[in-house]
Amino acid sequence: MTSKKTPKREAKIRVKNNVQNRKKSGDRCKKTEIISRDELEKRGGLTGDETALFTVYLQKFDKGDVHMKYSKKLKDLAKHIHEKEHLYVPKQGGYKLMEVSSIETELSVIRGVLREQQEEKERQAKEKGSNKFF
Repeated sequence: MTSKKTPKREAKIRVKNNVQNRKKSGDRCKKTEIISRDELEKRGGLTGDETALFTVYLQKFDKGDVHMKYSKKLKDLAKHIHEKEHLYVPKQGGYKLMEVSSIETELSVIRGVLREQQEEKERQAKEKGSNKFF
């Protein structure tokens, strides 16, 4: 025997499907606006190579000079930069606000390079120190 679907049961299924569809669409599908050069200048946005800005933020972050309401994670620093700065990237003939995930990726790459440079300096200092005895 097959059970008949009652109107209440059908309504519950529809509601459940609608909730699932909303969860799936989420924030990932949001379209960010693409603005013109004039609008970018009005908003005081920054374009170009953001490596220097991210390097300064990372150095301050590692020293503990960046005060955030978030925890001390790189992801949270990316959120902080996204909220405070107006970093725009060229997109489809206009400019789009840089996403948190892109900022986090750039920060992690720069952090890796900075750590390698620091380790290289420490290694050279050790070699210099050990060469003084010979």
